[in-house]
Amino acid sequence: MLCPVHRPAPAVVRLVVATLATLLGVSVAAPAPAMTDAPATNRADGCTGKVALTFDDGPSRRSTHRLVQVLRRNEVPATFFMVGQRVAADPATALEVERAGFLTANHSWAHQDMRRQSYREVRRSLRATRRAMRAAGLHPTDLMRPPYGALAGPARRAIRDAGYVSVMWTDDSLDWKSGSARQIARRIIAGLHPGRNIVLQHDGVDRSPISVAAVDRVVRVAKRRGYCFTALDERGRPGFPTPVVTAVVPDVVEGTEAVVTLGLAQPAGRDTAVVVEAASGTAAVGTDLPTFRARVVVPAGRVQVTVRIPVSADAVTEPAETFSVLLRDPEGLQVAQPTTVTVVDAAAAPRIDLPGPPFLPLGPRYS
Repeated sequence: MLCPVHRPAPAVVRLVVATLATLLGVSVAAPAPAMTDAPATNRADGCTGKVALTFDDGPSRRSTHRLVQVLRRNEVPATFFMVGQRVAADPATALEVERAGFLTANHSWAHQDMRRQSYREVRRSLRATRRAMRAAGLHPTDLMRPPYGALAGPARRAIRDAGYVSVMWTDDSLDWKSGSARQIARRIIAGLHPGRNIVLQHDGVDRSPISVAAVDRVVRVAKRRGYCFTALDERGRPGFPTPVVTAVVPDVVEGTEAVVTLGLAQPAGRDTAVVVEAASGTAAVGTDLPTFRARVVVPAGRVQVTVRIPVSADAVTEPAETFSVLLRDPEGLQVAQPTTVTVVDAAAAPRIDLPGPPFLPLGPRYS
């Protein structure tokens, strides 16, 4: 069974250490905070704390589709750590996750304990999983989670050298082990605290249908208590990535449309937006180029959208002109540099005569 290693709760460990220290008459320094430890409560954003739901070991046709529906109905984001073999076996279900607006991440090729693997074996596992995800049409993040949360020196170096960020958790549902849906939900809710929370659940183990059934209650109770739901940012912390958005525009013939393709460097895990504006170059805005300014939304799950800017035509033969496409006022995005577009005069545009049948007047078509 694919499942994390059971460890004593951090609070229990701290209590035992403190008790021993008292009996022995020594002082114990407070431990350094772990990567996923939560800071003090921050209500500046109106939240008691942030909750990032994460799901391991999928995709699974049995559970993942249902989970996606539950998350979308509750309007909460999530991050899915996928096993490469399972992505290769069921690419359609894997792709459904991203297209529904959720982030995807690497959970190794075959869910093997990385403490027992060499540097080269870990690199090979991560590469194979990324290839399978991309072959399925995904745009995976640079986040990964080691199976069982288990790491050793060679694996840590391999993960770092492969450009990945390792992500653990703060709140273990133990859904793989025991409990009804209600008990799993209670476990998760009891583990939430002010600050950052990363919840561990599974959509690819035998008990995953039970865990999926717990999500509704977790979201409902946590929201009522003031928690806000988020995905994981580039550092593997509760938040959202802020991808760079670029505009690609081929040269355009006057009298047609400039086709602007907005591309995100990676999925954002939420709806994002940017204002697209045509700025004057040698093509005068208002005459050669109609005034254009539009706020464009990139829906969660999309990494590319298209915008069309009309370009006027005139009866004057003139040299090629240019204008710029600017990206302004980004929401959840970083903008790249402006893009310069060349406008080719219609009279100067190359003409290609294709051979074809002789001209026939329009009339009824026959089959």
